[in-house]
Amino acid sequence: TKSGVGASDQIRRAFKSYGYKEEKYLSADSAYCNQNTIKTCMGLGVKFSITANQATTSWQNHLDEITNWVPWEYSKEEVKQADERGKQLLEVELGRFYWTPSWNEALRLPVVVKRTKVDQGDLFLGSWKHYGVVTNLALKDWPLQKVMEHHNKRGNVENFIREEKYGYDLKHFPCQKLKANHAFGQMAMVAHNILRWVAIHDRPDRPKFAKGIRNKFIHIPGKIVSHARTLTLRVPEYFIEEVNRLRIGLQLKPYSALATTIP
Repeated sequence: TKSGVGASDQIRRAFKSYGYKEEKYLSADSAYCNQNTIKTCMGLGVKFSITANQATTSWQNHLDEITNWVPWEYSKEEVKQADERGKQLLEVELGRFYWTPSWNEALRLPVVVKRTKVDQGDLFLGSWKHYGVVTNLALKDWPLQKVMEHHNKRGNVENFIREEKYGYDLKHFPCQKLKANHAFGQMAMVAHNILRWVAIHDRPDRPKFAKGIRNKFIHIPGKIVSHARTLTLRVPEYFIEEVNRLRIGLQLKPYSALATTIP
C-alpha cells in the first residue's frame, strides 16, 4: 500500500490502551503530513513530530517569516571527535514559524526548520539546505534543537526497517499462504534477535547490522579437503584464533570438532 494510507486507523490501534492525558508520541515522515493524521493525533492527545510536506503545507514558501535563527549547539564529545578526525562541524541553524492549515484556520502549528550550510561549487557557495518538521510539542518546554533531535530518532527505526527488508530478505515472503508467511516471519524474528545478541556482545557501543555480522562471523573463508575418506574443513589459523577468543568471551562450552589449521 502507499505510504500514509490507513495511518489514522493504525494510530488509533497503537494508542487504544492509553488515556488522553497519558504521555505518548508519534514521529513520522512526510507521507503522513496530512489532515487525517494530524486530526487523529490531536483527538487522541498524541504529541507528534512529522516531516513537513511541501505539497500539503507549502512550508518552504514561509522561510522568509523566520527572522531569528539560532545556532545548533554541539556537545563537547561531538567537538572532540571532530577535532580528532580533523573534520569541521557543519554550520547548522534552527528557526520556526507557525503554519495555519487550510482545513482549520483557527489552528496554528509550529514548523521547526533546520538549515545546514552546504558548499556545492562556486555557483552555490554558502547556500542552505532546509528541513522542516510540523509538531504540536509545546516550544516553551521543548527548545528547537530538542524537537529536532527527538524527531531524528526515527531515522534509526528506518535503518531497522531496511535491515528487515534486505538483511533478512523480508521484502518478499516465499509462501502463498498467510499462516506460512507468518511462520516465516517468526523465524526471521528469531534470527534477527540472535544476530542482535551477537552484535551487542561484539560492539556494545556500535553494534553492527546483519551484513557486518555475517562478514565477520559467518562468511569465514575455508576449504573442504577430502583425504582418506575423511572430509576436513581447513580454515586459516588467524580465523580460528578469533573464533576461540569470541567463544572464551561468551563463556561457551569447548567444541569437540577437530580443526586442522593452515598458516
